[in-house]
Amino acid sequence: MAPLENTRYMTKPRRLVFLLSIPLVVTILAGGGLVATEFGARWFLQHALPGISAMTSGDRIRIGNVEGTLLSPLTLSEIAHHPADFSEPTTIANMVLEWRPRALFSGLLHISRLRLEGIRYAISDGNNDQGIARESAPPSRLPLPLALRLDRMEIVDLQVARGADHYHAQRIAAGPITFAGGAKPILIQRLEVASEVGKLSVAMEIDPVAPFAYKASGNGRATFPDGTVFVGEGGLHGDASGAIVEEFSAKVREGRVSGRGSLDWSRGLSWDLVLSARELDPNIHRLLWRPESKDDWAGSLNLELRGRGHADDHGPDVTVEIERFDGVLRGYSVAASGGLGLVGRRIELRDLKLRGGDNRLRIHGAAPLPKGLLQEVGAASGNADPTLDLVFEIDAPMLDAFWPGLGGQLRGRGRFDGPLSKPKLHLRMTGEKLAYREYGISALQAELALDSTTSASSRATIEAKNVVLANHEFPRLRVRGEGYQALDKITLGIDFLCQSGAGVEAFLCAETPGRPLSRDGHLMVRLHGGLKDGVWSGNLESADIQSGSSEDWKLVAPIPLMLGGNAMQVGRVSATGSKGAFRKATGSQGRACWQRREARICAGGGWSRDLGFDIEGDMAGLSWRIFRPWLPDALEVRGVIGANFDIHGLPDTEEFDAHLKVMPEPGVLRYRAPDREPLETTFRDARLMASYARGGLDVDVGIGIAEKGTIKGKLRVGAASAEYPLQGMLQARLPDSGPLAAFVPQAGELKGALAFDFTVGGTARVPALHGRASLTEGAMDLLAPGVELQDISLVVEGRRKQPLKITGAATSGPGRITFAGEVRHPLDASRRIELSVRGDAFQALRLPEAELLFSPDLRIVSDREETVIDGKISIPEATVKIDALSDTGITVSEDEVILGKDPEPTEGAPGHAVRAQVEVILGDRVSFHGFGLDAKLTGSVIIDNLPGQSPTGTGMVVMEDGRYRAYGQTLTIERGRLAFSGPVDNPALEIHAMRKVADADVEVGVAIAGTLKRPSVNLRANPAMPETEVLAYLLTGSPLSDASHTDRMALIGMALDLTASQTQPLTKQLGDRIGLDTVKVRNEGNTLKESSLLLGKRLTSKLYVGYVQGIFENTRTFEAEYRITDALSIKARSSDEQRSAEFIYSIERN
Repeated sequence: MAPLENTRYMTKPRRLVFLLSIPLVVTILAGGGLVATEFGARWFLQHALPGISAMTSGDRIRIGNVEGTLLSPLTLSEIAHHPADFSEPTTIANMVLEWRPRALFSGLLHISRLRLEGIRYAISDGNNDQGIARESAPPSRLPLPLALRLDRMEIVDLQVARGADHYHAQRIAAGPITFAGGAKPILIQRLEVASEVGKLSVAMEIDPVAPFAYKASGNGRATFPDGTVFVGEGGLHGDASGAIVEEFSAKVREGRVSGRGSLDWSRGLSWDLVLSARELDPNIHRLLWRPESKDDWAGSLNLELRGRGHADDHGPDVTVEIERFDGVLRGYSVAASGGLGLVGRRIELRDLKLRGGDNRLRIHGAAPLPKGLLQEVGAASGNADPTLDLVFEIDAPMLDAFWPGLGGQLRGRGRFDGPLSKPKLHLRMTGEKLAYREYGISALQAELALDSTTSASSRATIEAKNVVLANHEFPRLRVRGEGYQALDKITLGIDFLCQSGAGVEAFLCAETPGRPLSRDGHLMVRLHGGLKDGVWSGNLESADIQSGSSEDWKLVAPIPLMLGGNAMQVGRVSATGSKGAFRKATGSQGRACWQRREARICAGGGWSRDLGFDIEGDMAGLSWRIFRPWLPDALEVRGVIGANFDIHGLPDTEEFDAHLKVMPEPGVLRYRAPDREPLETTFRDARLMASYARGGLDVDVGIGIAEKGTIKGKLRVGAASAEYPLQGMLQARLPDSGPLAAFVPQAGELKGALAFDFTVGGTARVPALHGRASLTEGAMDLLAPGVELQDISLVVEGRRKQPLKITGAATSGPGRITFAGEVRHPLDASRRIELSVRGDAFQALRLPEAELLFSPDLRIVSDREETVIDGKISIPEATVKIDALSDTGITVSEDEVILGKDPEPTEGAPGHAVRAQVEVILGDRVSFHGFGLDAKLTGSVIIDNLPGQSPTGTGMVVMEDGRYRAYGQTLTIERGRLAFSGPVDNPALEIHAMRKVADADVEVGVAIAGTLKRPSVNLRANPAMPETEVLAYLLTGSPLSDASHTDRMALIGMALDLTASQTQPLTKQLGDRIGLDTVKVRNEGNTLKESSLLLGKRLTSKLYVGYVQGIFENTRTFEAEYRITDALSIKARSSDEQRSAEFIYSIERN
C-alpha cells in the first residue's frame, strides 16, 4: 500500500484531470441523438451528467448556462464541481470548447480550442480522513484517449488558495499538445504562465505510463515594482520518484545565480543541491520578502553553497557547506567559511567564521533548536534534555560593518555548555563607543561565570558608562551578582543626571531649600534571595536614591519580592508557592516605602498570568517643590501634598481599573508676572479624585481660593465605543477677583466678583457647553496706558451646541465701551470668535505726554488661521505733548544682526495672520505739541494690513492753526499736510512755514517736502534772495550786512548744518561703501566760501590720512598724520597752492 502522503498527492491532479475530462466525455457521446441540438446538449450537461457523477463518485456538478451543441462550438458558464470529500468547491466562470468530431473516426481526439476563465481552486489541507480512505493506489498510466491533439488551450484568471495563502495567474497558455497513443510520450511544445510580475515559458515531454518519466526546459522573466528585471532559464528531468536539476541560471541586476542537483521523494525527501552566485546584490531580498524595509544592504557577493540532507518522520538531517562566500557589503569587504547542520533537534555550527571589514566572528559547536521551530522543520520533540556545546569569539573594532545603525567596538569570548535547563556560561566582553540608533554606551565591561549544574557560587559583573536609553542619559550602570546562577545576592547601581525637564530625574532631584541643585544622583538597589523552578524570590533589601541637592530617599524596611515568568510580586506573599498567584494584601501591609524627611511614598503590587495585575500605593508629606518641573515657571506653590492610588488589570486583556485621590493641605499660590510684584494668595480644601473603569473616566476636582472663593468641577468621559460621551459641570465663585490680576497683562489692581456655572455634554469630538459665567462690579487699573476701567461687566452664556454668547461693557474717563459677540466651537480646534466693539469718548490713554479719547466701531473675527478687523475709530479728543526724544535713539538697520540675541520676527514671518481695514478719523479737538510744532490735526486715514506685509495708509492729515519754531524763531504754518498713499509710517510731507519781517516787507521761511523718512528742507523767501540772506532774516530779522560778527558766525554754522542735512544720505553711502572713519563738513574761516568736506581714514593705530575738498571753491588738500610717540607726532599737508609739515609735541597737565 502506498504511503499516506502519496495518496493525498495523487488526489489533487486526479480532480483536475476529471474537470478537464468533461470535453472527453462530451466527445464520446457525440454519436448520440442528443448532441446535435442545443436543447439536447443543455439537458445532458445540466441534468444527466450531474446525475452520473453523483451516482459514481458522490461529487456534485452544476452547470449554469449552456450555449451551442456538442458538435458545434460549445460555451458553458457558472460551472461548479464540489467533491464529496472536500468542503471547498472548484468553480469556473466560463468555458469555451471547439473540436473536430470527424477526427474520432481516425482514433484521434482533436480539440482546436479550449478556453477556461475565472477558475477558483482551493487546495485541501489533507485532514479529511474519509476522503483519504476512499482513494485508490496510484494509477499505472494516465487516463488518456487513443490519441490526442490539443491545438490551443488558454486559462485566464486562475486563483489558487491554500489556507491563508493565495496565488494568482493572469494567463496560462499551452499548445500544441500531442499524444500519439500507447506508451509514446505526451509532447507539450509550449506552456506559458503569466502573472502581474512576469511570465514563464516551458516545454515538456511526459511518459503516460509508470514511472511517468519526464523532462522539461524553459525560461522566465519577471519585473518587480521598482523596475528590477529577473531573467532565468533551466532544465530538469526525472520521474514520479524524483528530479534531476540539470542546470538553472538567473540574472538579476548585475548578479548571476546558478544551481544544479537532485531531489528524491520516493521515501521521504532527500536532496543534494549546489547553489552559486556571482556579483549578487543583497538588496534584492527586499523585492521578495521585505519591500517596506529601508535598511541599505547594497553590495556585491560571490558564493558557493552545497546543501545535502533528508527529512522523514524522525526529523531532518541537513548539512550546508560554505565553499565560498566573499565580496563587498555596504562598502565593507565580507567573507565567510565553515558549515551548518541540522540534525534532529540540534543545530550545528561547524567552525563558522564571519568577517566584515576588520570584524571577526567565530562560532563552533551545537545548540538545540527553539521549541517554536521544531514543528516547522518536522523534528520530533523528544523528552531528553538537550545540551549546549557552543563557543564563540568576537573581535569587532568597527561594528558598523556588521549591521546598519550599529557603531563602536566589541571584543570578547564565551562558552555555553551543559543541559539546556541548567546551562553553564562563561563570558568575558568589553566594548567601547557602542551605539545602535538612539541608544549608546561609551564603555562596557562584562564578565559572567555561571554554573547551573551545581550549587557552587557563580558570579556576574556588568558595568556600562554613559548609557543613553530612551532619551535618558546615565553616566554609569553597574550590576553584580553572586551565588547560585549569580542570583542569590544582586547589587544594582545607577548614576543619573539631575537635569532640567519634566522627567523622573527632575522628581528625584527636587531642590531642597538652602542646598544648590546637584548635577547628578545615584540609585543603589540590593536584592537577596534565590532562583527556584524558574522563579526568583527573596527580599528587596535596600533601594536608596541619593542626590547631592536634596535629602536621600531611603527604603524604610526590606520588602518581599518575587519575579517569575508567570507572576511578579512586590511586597506580597504567594498563596500557592513560588509558581502560584499572589494573595492581595490589605491596608499598608507589604508595601515598599521610601522616605525623605517628612515625605513618604509607598507602593506594592503584583502581576499574575492567571489573575492579571494589581498595584496600589500612597504618598504623604510631599512638598509641592518636588512637582516644580511640571508647573508653569511663573507659578510657585507652597505646602505639602498627599495622595493614594490603585490600578487593577484583568489577564489576557487590555482592560483595567484605576483610582487616584490627591489631597493637598492648605498652602500658598505665588505668581510672578514679568515686571511686576509677585501676586500671592492662599488656597484650601483642594482635592483631585479620578477613576477609570470599563473604558470610562471620572474626575472630581475642587479648591478654595483666599477666604471665600471656591472652584469645583466634575467630568465623566464615556467609553470609546460611544465616541467618548461627556457629562460634567464646572462651578466657581470668586467674590474677590484680585488674585487673577497677575494673569491680565499690564493690569494693576483688579476688582469684581466672578462666577461660573456650566455643564458639559456632547462628545469629546463635539462637546457642548450650557450655562453662564459673569463678572460684575469690576474695576481694573491698566498700568501702561494709565487709565482706570470702571463698571466692568462680562457675561458668557452657552446653550448646548449653540455658540457661546458674549456681552460686556466698561467705562473709562467720560466714555463707555461695549462689546458683544459669540464663540463657535469653543472647545474645538476650529474655534471661531466673532465680536463687535462700540464705544463713545472712551479714554484709552492718560499719560503726562498723551491723552486720548476714542470711539470705536469695529467688527473682529478670529479663528485658528487669522484675525480680521474692519470698521472705524473716531478720535474726538486727543492731546500729545512731547518735548524731545532721546538723543541716543538710533534706528537699527533691518539687516543688522546682534550676536548672542535671537532675531525678532520680521514682516511676513509665519504666525497668526492679522488682516485689517480700519478708518481712523481725527476730530476737531486733536492737537500735537512737540519738536517745535504746535498744531491741531484733522482728517482721516484708512489703514490696511495684509498678512506678511507692512501696514499701508490712504488719506490725509491736515495741520490747522500751526506754529513751528525753527532757527530760534516762531514760524506760522501756512500749509501743512501729511498725505498717506503707502506705508503708514512714511507719509508724504507738504509743509510751508513762514515769517513776516514787517520792517523790510519780506517773508522768509522753510518748505518741507519729501517723506517722513527722507524729508527735504528748502529755504523760501519773498522776494527771492540768497540763502544766507534768508537765514539772516530768519535769525535776526535783518539782512546779512546788518548782522554782527557773532551773528555771521552763527549763520555760517546754520548754513553748514543745513548743507550737511541735505547731503547726509550721500556722505553716509560714501562712508559705508569705502569704509571711511570721518565724513563731515567743516569751516576754518569766517565765510561760507571757506567751508570744505573732510574725508578721513585711520589706516593703523598710528597713521591717519585725510582728503579735504572745498565746497564753494575748487580746492583740494591731502593730509596725513603719524604718531611717533604718545607725545610726539608729525602732520603734513599738500595742495595745489602749498606744501607743509609740522611736528606736534603734546603735554598733558592735570
